[in-house]
Parts: sequence; C-alpha cells; structure tokens
Amino acid sequence: MRDEIGRPLPVEIASRESKYAAAPELLQPGNWVCLNVDTSCPWPVRPQSADFGGHRIWVIPLTLEEHPGVAVRCSLSLNRDEAARLLYRFLSVLAWREQHGIAVAHQSGGGRPHMVGLNRKYGFSICESFDFTELICPEDEDTRIALALMREARSLNHYGYAFLSFWRVLELAFPVPKRRVAWMEKALPRLTGHEVAEALDSIRVDGKQDVSRHLFESGRCAVAHAGQKPIVNPDDPSDARRLYRELPLVREMAVLAIEERFGISTPQTEYRKHLYELRGWKGLLGADLIQRLVSGKDVRSAEEVDLPEIHVRLRKSPPYGAFEGMSPSSATVQDRKVYLVYRSKSGLFFFKFVLDFGDERIIFDMEDGLFLNDDGSVTAAEHNADCQRFIRDYGLNGELQIWNASDGGLLSRKDAFIPLNCFIDLEACNAIIASAQAEIERRRVGSSNSGSEAHPG
Repeated sequence: MRDEIGRPLPVEIASRESKYAAAPELLQPGNWVCLNVDTSCPWPVRPQSADFGGHRIWVIPLTLEEHPGVAVRCSLSLNRDEAARLLYRFLSVLAWREQHGIAVAHQSGGGRPHMVGLNRKYGFSICESFDFTELICPEDEDTRIALALMREARSLNHYGYAFLSFWRVLELAFPVPKRRVAWMEKALPRLTGHEVAEALDSIRVDGKQDVSRHLFESGRCAVAHAGQKPIVNPDDPSDARRLYRELPLVREMAVLAIEERFGISTPQTEYRKHLYELRGWKGLLGADLIQRLVSGKDVRSAEEVDLPEIHVRLRKSPPYGAFEGMSPSSATVQDRKVYLVYRSKSGLFFFKFVLDFGDERIIFDMEDGLFLNDDGSVTAAEHNADCQRFIRDYGLNGELQIWNASDGGLLSRKDAFIPLNCFIDLEACNAIIASAQAEIERRRVGSSNSGSEAHPG
C-alpha cells in the first residue's frame, strides 16, 4: 500500500491501542465471535474485511500484546455457533490460498471483538494485507471438509497426525479404496519438487516397489492403529524421521486431489494457467463465441455482444475518476483476440485493451492504451491528472483490475506490472501529477472568470 504520492507505507506491528484506528466498525458494540490463531502464515498488521458466505468477516491484526485472528458480528440470521463455524470455514479457505497451516488457539469475543493476550514477543511473520480478490466460499460440504483437513494438517507439528490428516483428504476425495489406489498410482509420477523426489528415492532404496501400499500400511494405518504391525512408536526417532521424509508425498497428493476432485485450484495452478485474466469476460461473450475464438474460426464482429460498463482500477489504489463507469466505444475480433476501446463518461478519455483468448491473456500497453482528447476544459484537466496518477501507480508494480460496473463482478485481473528496461522515477512522476493538479486549478479560475468552462474555438 502506498501514500498519496506513491511512497510505500511501512509495515509495522501495531499496538493494542492503535490496531482498530483504521476500522471504527470494530469498536461498535455487538455480539462478536472471535477465533484467535497461531500460525506461521504472514499475518496483516492492519484490520481488513472480506465478504464471505453472505457475512462480513474481519481479519484482526497481529499486535505484540494480543493474538491475531478473525471476527464476525452475530445477527438474527447468525447465532454464535453458526458464527464460529463460518469463521472456521473462512480460515480453511485462507489457509488454502496462503498454503499455510492456521491453528485456532482460543475462541473469544463479547460486546466487542476482544482477543486473548499473547505471551511471546518474537517469531512473527507479517504482511501488509491478504489478497481477497476472487475469494471462494465453497457450498459443497465435502469441499469444505477437505479444505478444513488441509488447514489442520498444515497446522500440526506432529508428523504422524499431519500424515493422517492429509490421508483423510484422499479418503474423502476417493471413498472407494480401489479407486483411491488407482488414482494414487497415476498421481505419484505427476508430483513435483525436490522433497517428493527425495521421498520416492528413500522408499525405493528401502526395497519398497509399491509406494502407495507402503504409504497406506506404514503411514496411515501405522499412525491410526495400535493393534497391528507396523506401528509408529512415539519413542522411536527413526519413525519420526521416516514420516517427516515421506510427508511431502501424501501432502502433495492431498493438494492434487482437492484440485482434481473438488475443483479448487492452488495459487500456482491459477498463475500457471492465468485463467483469472479472462474468466469474467467468458461469461459475457458466451461459450459459442469463445469456442470459435479459441478454435481460430473466422469471427469478424462482436457487435452482438452486450458489453457492460466497467471500472478500471489498480488493487490497493483508490479509484481514478476518469476510469470509473466507462462505456464500450468499439469492439472488433481478429486472430482469436477481441480488441476493445472504452470511453469515459465525458467522452474525452479512452482506454484500449485486448482480450487474447488464444493465450488466455488480457493485453494492456500503457504507451498505447490511454488516449485523452484535451478540449481545454476543466474535465479534461481532471482526466489528465487521473491518467498521470494511474501511470505512476501502474508503473510501481500496479495490479490491473477490470470490474463490471453493473453487478460489481470482476472481469479481469493481472499480476503486478514489472517494468522492463526502464526505471520509474517517483519524484518525476509526482512532479507531473502536481503540474496536472495545478492545471486543473488554472482552468477552474479561468472558467470562473468567464462564467463557464472554457472550450477552444
């Protein structure tokens, strides 16, 4: 997050007294339920909220005096037990997105979202904020349980119980043992990472050829049962070492099972496929047109498409006036691409971008994507200031987002912009913005003196 002139704000752990300063709603009395967490997940140092399951969930920041956590205010439609369940589900989704375990240490609450005191001063991992863009809220009960088991497994510091929790994900995804074994045999060769390779090598060095059977008997059953051999002995450090070494196999299979069985992608899969760049537009353009675009068939026009008004924004930055409520100006289709031009409400500013359905990308060129028709008016000067601020913020690793102005849905988002072969001079950008602001005032004064906005000839 940056201040009004583009400088990054410091990320520091807040004090108990100051942590709610940016969120007055948390000081309002009510029937609050809070879950206090212990986690290695980087945790925000400022309050943050997200809509989840039809309710507003608050992320309570980390301080040196109190636990971090999450909170929700109960209502007529949400009693305390339901509120706690909602918070647990939220933590499970968050743990999946952040790929960390999040253990619940205490439940608290009351008239205000009071958190339990924290008896340590070191070992924290902090972040500015979570990214709640496209936050999922699964409705399917098995999916919810799978994410909960993943959160639990990643939170446990006991290798045996973590192994068992990951295995429960596999049993949930594939209840029939034969199908589970068949899937595991195909999944194991697809797992990647040095930890996976080392685990497979160690099992084969021990003479075990049937890896899935070994994991079942020496891992799952050896931890869960004490009435048969083999058994994991808590007093035998070699058992702990073996489980630690083999844990990545069952963990990565559990992740893959959630992706393939329940359709919840990991952040890595989302990034690799970049499906989020065009996801929202696909529903608008329709399956038939998308299929023709992807197949490379001749599509000459997109005039039949009812394009929405849009907001063009950058994540973590305040809106830019000229970029709000923009209307479609033109749309053409060529070479599996949809070329779009949107105009501002004033008709003076234009934003150009391309939906590339062949490569699953949204293409925006800052040098060719912004056009302002300066007619000498105050409005044009205001648009220029908006553009200059957008250029600065986008150059400073801005994350482009395009929102449907009608229903608030996200149509496109891109990863942070990384300047190539150039340097963003923050002082120079701020000087240009200051000059644009001065021009607004100059034109306002001129307009006031003439009795109306000045327009050339």
